[in-house]
Amino acid sequence: MLKNLASVSTLVIPFLFFPTQAQASVALQSFTGGSLFTDVNGTNMTVGWSFAANDNLSVTSLGLWDETPADPLAQTHQVGLWSSTGTLLGSATIQTNSPLTGSFRYAAIAPVALTSGLTYFLGSEISNPFSDQYTSSASSIVTAPEITFLGGARNNSAGGFSFPSITTSVNGRFGPNFQFQVVSASVPEPTSTLGLLALVTLGADSTLKRKNKP
Repeated sequence: MLKNLASVSTLVIPFLFFPTQAQASVALQSFTGGSLFTDVNGTNMTVGWSFAANDNLSVTSLGLWDETPADPLAQTHQVGLWSSTGTLLGSATIQTNSPLTGSFRYAAIAPVALTSGLTYFLGSEISNPFSDQYTSSASSIVTAPEITFLGGARNNSAGGFSFPSITTSVNGRFGPNFQFQVVSASVPEPTSTLGLLALVTLGADSTLKRKNKP
């Protein structure tokens, strides 16, 4: 009986405790057209874009567009993710040679949870000597279906690295990007797991008794 029960447990436990890990998706998948800039008003600012989450998401890394991916960026840049009320939820410093995915360089962050239906802001620091360019007013953009692009965003002149609360109708300032995973169904609570194992055990015990009955 113990041998058979061990066999049942071996089949059930991996299913309960080892869910498949989702692969990271890219929020801003592509854009075309637009004009290249290195600064706004010649001051240190934060530029980017706003979006709404269409699913519950977990942001795993923040990134920055590199116009010439074959060459390193000219300087480091801070990239941040804010709530609609201006709370900084996560940030990272993109190094000149941070790893590339497509035309964006990324840095991992502690996962940030985004709630479906809420609005968020993404921004990257631009600062003197204004060496790296970003694109403003792209003619077309493609985003992952899990988010909805809402428009461009920036902060006040000379605002440095801070909440880009000023929204505009332009097709973003790219700029920043992020990678994410869709939050899957939660793993059962420990009590639920134990209860399920108990039911499996009882079922296995009952089956063995029926088999061994004269």
